[in-house]
Amino acid sequence: MSQKQVLALLKGDPRGYSYEDQLSAFASDGTRIDSVMQFVLGFDTCIRYDGDLPPKMPVFGLYFLKDKLNFITVTSYSANDEQLKLVKLKNGLKFHDSMEDCGNKLAKSEYLNLGYGDYSGDHYYYTLGLEMVYDEGRLTAIGIYPVTKDFKARIAAKSEQLLKEAEPFSPRDEKNEEQAPL
Repeated sequence: MSQKQVLALLKGDPRGYSYEDQLSAFASDGTRIDSVMQFVLGFDTCIRYDGDLPPKMPVFGLYFLKDKLNFITVTSYSANDEQLKLVKLKNGLKFHDSMEDCGNKLAKSEYLNLGYGDYSGDHYYYTLGLEMVYDEGRLTAIGIYPVTKDFKARIAAKSEQLLKEAEPFSPRDEKNEEQAPL
């Protein structure tokens, strides 16, 4: 879908961000963007619902590459009960399920377990096209993207470039700040 199609469907009042805006937001909190699916897949535009979520679905973030949607973040944060009921995965998973229950239901699928921020887990089920994000051991966000069976190879191919792009936005520790030229 294009941005225009997505916005016509979801409605609401989203805000647009550039690649660099998102790079700064992710990297400034210490996230290693070289393994974050959105960056590995690539995007040039992000649309986020920073205020109210769209009424039809608890969508938080939409990532586009050349005006084609390639990553969606669906969230339980600030979603009402009606919105949460709209989110159904065919294996019975739902928001606020425990990380253990989700893991058991998805046990046959390969995933990468990444950690960043305050989240207790961020599991990329790349052979399913699902990201499962856990906060305090409960499912709080779901990323949806194209099945990416070569995710590990893509990480290896893009890691150096992505880390270099993120470097200007990465938090500096006290040692680095002391050594930085004036």
